[in-house]
Amino acid sequence: MEEKDYYYLKGETKVGPLSLNALKSEPIAASTLVWNSTLPDWVAANTLPELQGLFGAQPITPPPAQPASFNSQGQTFNGANVQPPMPENYMIWAVLATVFCCLPLGIAAIVNASKVSSAYMSGDYAGAQKASDAAKKWSIWTAIAGGIWLVIVIIFYAILFAAGISGALDSGY
Repeated sequence: MEEKDYYYLKGETKVGPLSLNALKSEPIAASTLVWNSTLPDWVAANTLPELQGLFGAQPITPPPAQPASFNSQGQTFNGANVQPPMPENYMIWAVLATVFCCLPLGIAAIVNASKVSSAYMSGDYAGAQKASDAAKKWSIWTAIAGGIWLVIVIIFYAILFAAGISGALDSGY
């Protein structure tokens, strides 16, 4: 039978390769993470049958829970299927920008805002975030276009008013 090489973690440092006898003489605890080529991942030392005699009958404690960090499918990296929070849909801003500013651009903002919740509910978290970003972008562009249009209208009426005053002065009123 071929002798396995063992490794263990001492803090953040990997120690090894060690023979089984050498590993047994190392200062390891029951919760020390160990690994050999027959294991798919690091395990607590007291879970290996060849090391259980070192620790006696102690209860096996699960590793601490990992903080949730989401991938694009909404699963945590430790395998738990957890939904990330739904992105902002910017519907209020899209509607206000459409009503008070610029109708064609505002429609694009409303369409994208409505896509956020449907993509989120179907499990497409990346699509929901993309729709949220697009709704925000179109709402901002709608507001900017509305502001530019307002400035143009004010300038136009100012020119008409100035021309009206000038024409009235020329005609003797």
